Amino acid sequence: MSERPDQAERREDILAGSLLMIFSILWVAVVWSTVPVGEGVGPRAFPLWLGVALVVLSVLLLLKGLRGVYPAVEEAEYAVEPPVSIVLRLSLVVAVCVIIAVYGFLMQKIGFLPATVITVAATLIFGLGERRPLVIIGMALGIAVGAWAAFGQLLGAYMPPGTWITLF
Repeated sequence: MSERPDQAERREDILAGSLLMIFSILWVAVVWSTVPVGEGVGPRAFPLWLGVALVVLSVLLLLKGLRGVYPAVEEAEYAVEPPVSIVLRLSLVVAVCVIIAVYGFLMQKIGFLPATVITVAATLIFGLGERRPLVIIGMALGIAVGAWAAFGQLLGAYMPPGTWITLF
């Protein structure tokens, strides 16, 4: 006997919301305990805001799953496009967590700009399946330089230069 689509979606939302909430609470705790407080908008602000936003969104996803309120879906809709398996959905959640962890490591080692370019390019290639080199390069450079200008120059936030820079 197979599950109804709304039951499977409900279970997936509860599981994904729970995993994201655990990850985001750990993220906020690590940022709170390791990143020093700066004057005004310091180096702690942006990662902390992202963590808090993820906590809020994961709670909303968890509540949606617990409430179990889903619009009625006709079986014909699933015949056109099969539902995504829970394994694929969970692998995407794990991939996001890995990308964030690798980005944090790269930022410490090679600095903000190169780490952002590499992370955005890798996300476009492996996450979204983008294959056009000009789109990948343009978006990676545009997002990295835009974030540097907004946070580093406009807001005066510290942008880590990386520890490997001294090797050159």
